[in-house]
This record gives sequence, structure tokens and C-alpha cells, in this order.
Amino acid sequence: MRRKIADTLVTGGTGFLGRWLVTSLTRHQREVVVLARGGAARAAALSAFVAAHGGDPDRLTVVDGDLTQAGLGLREPLDAVQDVYHLAAAFAFGMTAVAARAVNVEGTLHLAQWASERPRLRRLVHLGGYRTTMLPGWLAGAAYPLPPRVRARLYARHGAYEASKLEAHLALWWFATQHDLPLTSVHPSSVIGSSVTGETSQLTGIGETVERLWRGALPALVGSERTFVPVVCVDYLAELMTSVPTRPETLGQQLCVLDSRTPRLPALVRSIASSLGVPAPKVTLPRWAVTALPRAMTGIDRESLGFLSEDTYDTASADAHAAAVGLTMPSTEVAIERWAGHLVSTRFGRHADADPGRNVTAGTTRTFVVGDPSSADWIFLHGLPWNGDSGRALGQRLTGAMARADLPGMGRSSAAAPPGPNWLAALLSGRADPAVLVAHSLSTGIVVRFAARHAARVRGLVLISPYFLQRAAPWFLRFAPLAPLTGKLLAAGDALALHRRLLGPAGEADPAVVSAMEDLARPGVATRIARSLARASRSRERAALAAELAGLAVPVLIIHGERDPLLAPPSRGEVVSIAASGHNPHLESPEAVGGAIERWRGSLPAR
Repeated sequence: MRRKIADTLVTGGTGFLGRWLVTSLTRHQREVVVLARGGAARAAALSAFVAAHGGDPDRLTVVDGDLTQAGLGLREPLDAVQDVYHLAAAFAFGMTAVAARAVNVEGTLHLAQWASERPRLRRLVHLGGYRTTMLPGWLAGAAYPLPPRVRARLYARHGAYEASKLEAHLALWWFATQHDLPLTSVHPSSVIGSSVTGETSQLTGIGETVERLWRGALPALVGSERTFVPVVCVDYLAELMTSVPTRPETLGQQLCVLDSRTPRLPALVRSIASSLGVPAPKVTLPRWAVTALPRAMTGIDRESLGFLSEDTYDTASADAHAAAVGLTMPSTEVAIERWAGHLVSTRFGRHADADPGRNVTAGTTRTFVVGDPSSADWIFLHGLPWNGDSGRALGQRLTGAMARADLPGMGRSSAAAPPGPNWLAALLSGRADPAVLVAHSLSTGIVVRFAARHAARVRGLVLISPYFLQRAAPWFLRFAPLAPLTGKLLAAGDALALHRRLLGPAGEADPAVVSAMEDLARPGVATRIARSLARASRSRERAALAAELAGLAVPVLIIHGERDPLLAPPSRGEVVSIAASGHNPHLESPEAVGGAIERWRGSLPAR
């Protein structure tokens, strides 16, 4: 086995940016040691992340250490280390100054002392923050160690976290001057997800703003039309940091790294709202007004308001370095849209293993999709009160790729008129070949009407529990004036209660139920679902769909649960009954449904 001789040490390597940096370093053939409390327990997860994102986990070692101890609590000297990256910090609003300084100031000085003692040290790269480049005159000119009066003023004005980061910056540069320490500071702005996938595990800051926007809980912004909260993609930042020690020109520099093309905050929020298909706040409140209100009323921590500024930043040094190493800032608009889509897909970090999705324009609506409707082998449309996640288990049992869409007005799609064949035609407008449409319950009506109008664009239909061929919903669900009350009943309780209502007894809720429950809490979703159910339950509607099904010229497979039978044998299509299942057989028995679809697929005409 190859003996690892570490040439790079990283603190904070298990954090959001740290994982991307370690991935980048190992991809560039660096032998990396990550210092972390409880290092052994974190090694497997970090190695898995590095492997999944194109790094080399064989070049990675995670060791136990502690910044608050002199010598970092390391058992080995690691004298071959050339480059040290300091990313670790204690971060939380509301910390005491003592707790913040122990890690962010004293821990930084412990690391600086340790680094200065490495015989082969080339560079210490310190992660600061873009607001550090705008130190007020009374602080920038202060001697270090800070006089008690100056320190008290700093912590009173900025709060423990930001003040400790500013003090750490001053302390580190003072130490570097005193000990001839080769130092570079990298000062990024708000770090968002990958420029390629949008992937992120960071929510604090602007991510929290996006979540409030998504949930309809952002009635106003704070600041002004000129407030500037710039962003930078995590993968770009990681690559830039990896390259810093390789260029002597960066020695002694402070690199402010941000995307200067980021729109001003109100425009940025409006752009994200448009991408997600949700309303943007129309009111902007001045910072002083919010500062005067209690946190219980605003939901905003006063420490976070310090980042709301109209300042602009000097990025010339960082831009010159990026150009020298061949790095190009990703597209701002695309990166922000992908990041926002990832936040919604993962329910803002609560379901990290969710399939990535995005909002696309289909007709006049923003439709949330997982997969690519223009090329997928299967197109799945959900029933009520579900979203596209209800097709995930079935998709895993089918050969080929599945694209899943949330119906307009439901799930994670924008509020819109009831979906119909025109919406589906717009969603599939990019396809070059006919699609196999898999629809459940309410969506069976949409795909039948689409196939009746666009037979050449349909290779086959799978109708799971076609509601218009089964028992009608109870009368109170068919009564449109009761839709607001029905919506409240749908959204009542928790995910386990909803699971038991829809799928039967269980010890825990199915992930598809949990996902649906999240969307039922969004403004208007539950009521729109109830209204769609009332419209679909009309006798005339059901009869018209049965007639259209009978006249289709495309292959049809009808699947229903044994406990939810068809009222009569249909005049069109092959019928499969799934034993011991009800109205949701693709969730109750995905293997059986998947097997039936695969067998039927063999009879379809070639593309």
C-alpha cells in the first residue's frame, strides 16, 4: 500500500466549502490531511463525498485535532506539510464573545504558530470574508493585540461571530508580520452551490432568504434597491483556493472573491422568485427600521443585518489570479437558478438524498421537473395529493430514465390554471421522438386527452388508477364550494397521519408522503388540489374521458389496485390488477407495477 506523506493540511475540511476544497486538492494530486474533532468518525463520509465529486479519496487522511489546543492536539509532526488551509470557524449568531474568540481568534493563532514551525511551509491560506475588506478606519488602524476599549467597541457593533472573524484577520496578519509567515487571505462573498449542479449543504444567509421566499413567508426585504449581497459558486472558489499557493504573486495578498455580476439584492430575489415561480416581495424596509424591531416580530437576527450593505468590493487581485490560472467565473444567472433548484429539491437540506430537479417554463407556468422530459424513456405525471416524488420508487424499477413533473399549481410548480393537454404539449416540446407517458389518477385524464390530440407524439400510455373508470370520490370532495375546507383537511396532521389515510397502516411515513406533506403546507397548494379533485369528479368529465380513451390509437396499459377495481372492463387497453393494493399501487407495490410495465413495454412498436 502506498505510504501517504501529507503535503497539505486543511482545517474545516468536513464543512461545506471544505469538502469541495479537499476534493479539488486531491484531484490535483495533493496528499491532504484534514484536521477535525472526532476525525475518525468523519472520515468515511468525507471520503465518500470526495469520491463522488471527482477527487481521490486515497490521497485523503482525516485526523483528530483541536484548534483550541496549542499544537492543535496532533500526535504526528507532519513536517512534510507545505501548504496549510485554514477554513475552520465557530459560526452561529448569538454566541458569546468568549466562545467565538476561543476558536476564531485564539484557534487561528494556534494554527499560525503550528504552521510557522513546519520546515517546508510554502503558504498559509486563510479563509476570511468579503466584509473584512471593508474595515472601518478606527479598526483598520488599530494595533494588535487590540486595546480593551477597541475590542469592546468591535464586539458591541458587530456581534460575536463577525467581530471574532474581523479580530482573527487582524491577529493573523499581525502574527505573519512578526514571524515572517507566508500568508494569503481569501475573502469570499456568500457561497452558493456548485455551478454545474447547484449542489449545496449551506443554508445560512441568503439560502434562508430563498426558503422564506419559497414558503411565502418573505413579505418584505431589508435594505434598499442598492443593497449588494454578492455570491460565488463553491466549486469555483475551491479551484481558486487550490491554485493560490502555486503562484508566488499571491504571497501577501488579500483576494476578495465574488461574482461582481450578482444583481443587487431586490433584483436578485426577484430573479430567484421568477425562477421558482413564486411571488417576490414588493416592499423593501430600511435596515434601521428592522433593527429597531424585536427579533420575535421580524424573524431576523440583528447580527445578520451587518451583511446588508450597498458597498462594492475590489476584486482586481482575485480576478488577476483567476485569469493567470485559467479560471472563468461561471454564468451568474445559470448558477443561481441551479442553486435555487437544488435547495427546493432537497427541501432546503432536510432531504439531502433527493433527486435533483429544476423549474422549467412549460407554456405560461414554471413546472418543477426531475430528469429531462426531452429525452427520458418514461414521463411520469402524479395524481392527488402527490407530487413527482411519488413516481421515484416506480422509476427505480424501470429500465431507462424517468422524468417526473409536478403538475402546475401543485407540488413545487408555480400557481397556475388546472393542467391540461396544452401544458403537457409545452412540457414535451423539446422531444424528437414519441414519449411513453405514465400517469396516476388525476393525470390519467391529462395524458388521455393529450394522446387524443397528439397521437404521433405518444408511443404508449400507462394509466395507473384511472379515476374516471373507478368509483367517484365522496360527495363532499366533489362539491367545489367546500374546496378550501377540503384543502385544510388534506394539509392537517403530520406525514404519518397522511400516510395512513392514503396508504394504510405504517410505522413511518413513506418518503413520497413526506414530500407531498411539505408541499401541502405551501400557500394555496392544498386548496388547488381540492378544486382539481372536485372538477375531475364531475360525471360529465368522467364520461368524456372514458369516450376519449375508447377512441385512442396508441397502446394503453391500465393498472389498478385490487382494492380499487374498475367499474367495468374498459373498451381499450390491457388491464393488470395489483394484488393487495388500493388507489396507489405504484407506491404500495412498486415492484409489481414496475414488472407489469416492463412486460407490456416489450409489445410496444419500435421507435
